Amino acid sequence: MFHNGHQLMGVNNMHSINFTDARKHFADTMKRVTDDAEPVRIMRRDAPDVVIIDAGEYEALMETVYLFSNPANAAHINESMKQAERGEFVEVEY
Repeated sequence: MFHNGHQLMGVNNMHSINFTDARKHFADTMKRVTDDAEPVRIMRRDAPDVVIIDAGEYEALMETVYLFSNPANAAHINESMKQAERGEFVEVEY
């Protein structure tokens, strides 16, 4: 699936449920979202789909968006991740 020209990772593997079943089993759907820490897509016939996501996961996503919104910070994070992939890191015990 693409959004604004970018492929969204994991979207195609997301559990989906139609609106009627989501309404009938809303408590179970919320439990699945929180227990599995996986989003659930609710498909609607005449409107765009919606996604239910655990509040903690949402907060983590928003923090990531914030951290990467500054180009200099994003470049620093990306370089740090490349260094870690190459094994260029120091373990610190605290």
